[in-house]
Amino acid sequence: MVETDITSAPPVYCAHYVERKKRRCKLTPLKHSTYCAEHAAHHKDSSNADQIPCPLDPAHFISRSKLEQHLKVCNARKYDHSSQPYFKENVNVPPPHEIRTLKREPLSKLSIQELIDTCLELIKYGAISKICELKDTEPVSDEDIDHYRPLFQKGDKVGSSALRHATQQVALVNTLAEFQKSISTDTSLSDTCFVELGAGSGKLSQWFHHKVNDSFFVLVDRQMCRKKADSYFKKQKSNFVRLKMDIKDIDVGGVPDLDNYKKICFACKHLCGGATDMALVSAVQSAQLRETTVLIALCCHHLCSWDLYTGKDYFIKHFKPQQFYTLSSLSAWATCFKLETMQIDDKEVLKNVIQKYQNNPESFIQGEHLVLDRNLQWYIGRCAKNVLNDGRAQFMLNNGFRVQFYRYVNVSISPENTSLLCFKSAAT
Repeated sequence: MVETDITSAPPVYCAHYVERKKRRCKLTPLKHSTYCAEHAAHHKDSSNADQIPCPLDPAHFISRSKLEQHLKVCNARKYDHSSQPYFKENVNVPPPHEIRTLKREPLSKLSIQELIDTCLELIKYGAISKICELKDTEPVSDEDIDHYRPLFQKGDKVGSSALRHATQQVALVNTLAEFQKSISTDTSLSDTCFVELGAGSGKLSQWFHHKVNDSFFVLVDRQMCRKKADSYFKKQKSNFVRLKMDIKDIDVGGVPDLDNYKKICFACKHLCGGATDMALVSAVQSAQLRETTVLIALCCHHLCSWDLYTGKDYFIKHFKPQQFYTLSSLSAWATCFKLETMQIDDKEVLKNVIQKYQNNPESFIQGEHLVLDRNLQWYIGRCAKNVLNDGRAQFMLNNGFRVQFYRYVNVSISPENTSLLCFKSAAT
C-alpha cells in the first residue's frame, strides 16, 4: 500500500482567514501558493511578490508584468468617470481643519481612568439639551406594508429579513412625508430628482419610485452590487442612471437631466461613517441651485473619520479633539447587544445605573478592566452617537438648513434607527 503525504498536498482552500465571515476564503489557491489571486498580495508569499492592486479597482490584484495588458481589458475601465461633467475629484471632502491629523487608537490603549472620565463626560452630555429633539414617527401600519408588498414578496410567504428591511424602507418614506408636513412644504415630491448615495442594490430608490412615478433617480455606489432595482426601473421604463463612483468625487449638479427638475432629495439608507459627511457636503453644494431635502438613515459611527467629519467645530467645543476616535469606538456599544433582552426602555432602571456610575465609577473596576452594566454601556454608546450626530446637524444648520432627527423604527427592527432630515428652500 502506498502512503500519501497529505501535508505536502496543496490546500483545498485559500489560507486567508476572512474575519467578517469567521472562516477561511473558499477560493482555490494559486499554483505554488497557499493563497488565492485575491489575497496573495495581502500576505508575504515569494511566489506572488509581483502582485499589485489594479490602478482602476484596488479590490483585485494583478501581476506587475501583465499590468499594461490588464488595463486594456479590466472590467473597471468602463467606470472611469474622470471626463464626465459630474466628476470633480474630492469635491465632497470637507475643507481641512486646523487640527488636521488624529491617530485612531483602540479602546484597549486607554487607561481605565481615561475611559472612566470619557464615559462620565458622555453621560453629562446626554443630560444636556440637544441641538434638536429626537422625534418618534408613526409606526408602520399593515396597510403601508401591503401597499409596497409587490416590491419585496413573491409567492405566499416572505422571510423575516425581507419583512424587516421592507419595514425600514416604508418607515423612511413615511418619515420624509412627516418631516415635510412639519415644515409646511410641498409633500407631493413631484418634479424631484432622488439621489441615493451608497445605493447598493438601489432598494430605497425603488420604494420612492413606487410612491412617485414621474421622478429622476440617480444611484451612486463605488462597489459593484447586485443591481436588483435596476431591472425594476428598466421594466417600469423609468428615468434613472447608475454611477459606479466614489461619493467624494460626484458633483451632483453636473448629472445629465438634473436641470429638468426643480427639487432634489438625497435619500440614503445606512450610509456608513464618513460617507454620511460627504453626502451632507454634497447636499450643501446642491442647495445653492435648487430646493434640497436630505434623508439619511445614520449608521456605523465607529467608521467615522476626523478628516471627513463635518462637525469638527461643534465637537471641539464639547470634547478634546483627541477624544474623537474614542467616542467613535464607544458608539459601537449602542449596537453590540441583543437589545430586546435589555431594559433600555425602562427609564427608572437606566436612571439608577447611571447614578450609581456617576457616584462611584471606581466600583465598576474589576482587576484591570472597567465592567459596566449592559444598559449603561448601551446608553453611553447612544450618547457617543448623539455627539457625532449633533455635530453634523450643527453643520447643516450653519448652512441654512432646517434640521430634525427621527427615530423611524423600533430598535427590535434595527438598532441603527435614527434618521437625519434636512431641508433648505431654493430662496434661502
